[in-house]
Amino acid sequence: MQMVFIEGVPGSGKSTMAERLCANAASLGIDVQWYLEESPDHPLRMKAAHTANSQGRFAEECLATWARFVDQCKGQKTVHIVEGIAFQSTVRFMMEMQETGIEQYYRRFEAVVACLNPKMVYLRPPDVAHHSREICAMRGEDWSHKVASYLEHTRYSTCHELTGISGMHQFWTDYATLCDDLLLATRIPTRAIDCAYGEWDRHMAEAAMFLKMDAISNEARATPHLETSVS
Repeated sequence: MQMVFIEGVPGSGKSTMAERLCANAASLGIDVQWYLEESPDHPLRMKAAHTANSQGRFAEECLATWARFVDQCKGQKTVHIVEGIAFQSTVRFMMEMQETGIEQYYRRFEAVVACLNPKMVYLRPPDVAHHSREICAMRGEDWSHKVASYLEHTRYSTCHELTGISGMHQFWTDYATLCDDLLLATRIPTRAIDCAYGEWDRHMAEAAMFLKMDAISNEARATPHLETSVS
């Protein structure tokens, strides 16, 4: 395994999970690199794809970006931990824009990354609307209204008449359902974790067991050691 995707709705703990997995892997002597979702120099930021959206080429530009990244990673012993890009910055945007062909895009994405033996940890609150309300309470009114306002003006929310804070809760519920549907037929080994705010130790234990970090460590010991890098 050379690539780990961390996915989930906002506030589900993607960054916390990625950071802890990275630290755990490094402690086991695994060469690992974590790609923080909001990093300005992220190699998978879909800037070109968003620019191309007006010409209807968003999906193709995303796939081209993934292909370039995969080419860079081939042959490396590094474990790449990628958060929020497999769904959050690609599939979610296609949903916002009412793009067709999301399922077809995702199957093509799976084919592009297959050579890196990917696995996915999917942080899934049992009740997404309730989770969204908890995150709003934790992050405050300014954050809540900013996100709600952005989502309210997307094509998806306009089409489904989703407005205000309640519309935001419904948007995230619909987004989680879309991700659920894509994963029903996924070719990427996936562990869905029922997540709850503050239960990071349980989340981590489930993810570590699924990813079998000890096995990766044993494999790493049989090869020349590479310097660990975290971004």
